[in-house]
Amino acid sequence: MTRLKISVVVGSVREGRISLPIAHWVMDRIAARAEFDAELLDLAEWDLPMFAEPNPPATGRYTSEKQRAWAARIGAADGYILVAPEYNHGMSAVLKNALDTVYAEWGRKPVAFVAHGGMGGARSVEQLRQVTVAMEMAPLSSAVHLQGAAKLREGDRFNAGEIEDRRISVLFDELLWWGSALKAARQGG
Repeated sequence: MTRLKISVVVGSVREGRISLPIAHWVMDRIAARAEFDAELLDLAEWDLPMFAEPNPPATGRYTSEKQRAWAARIGAADGYILVAPEYNHGMSAVLKNALDTVYAEWGRKPVAFVAHGGMGGARSVEQLRQVTVAMEMAPLSSAVHLQGAAKLREGDRFNAGEIEDRRISVLFDELLWWGSALKAARQGG
């Protein structure tokens, strides 16, 4: 079986953000699954500028080195897990910008959501579903909504419970199915 390459994107750059400990929890859990090869993409380390390139990303004519590097990393993945905070009833600007920086590299691949914030990040996920569909991605029906995530944080660790562990397992199962099906379709099989 070919392992699926999954990029886990940390959707916040705020100092003291809980998205990073949550992303580490996702990485710990996905590492236990032999079907996946996961990579953490921390937007704080990428420092993508607010989109100001001369060409629309849909053209594929990327002009900046950062944009080309981001395109290569995104394009190499078979699917994505977005760790999505909810800011003011929506997705974070830095996550939206990361999506908008490139285009074709995201397409025809599954995307899953691990969200936190008000209502477990539900409103952020709803916006992200609309955006990712428009980008020709396949948003999964399963999502992990972390209610009261800050209470589960202990320093730089996120201490999920049994319920969260079960939900992430279901998300991984769905990601595996869709990731495998879409990879085969992209390869013409």
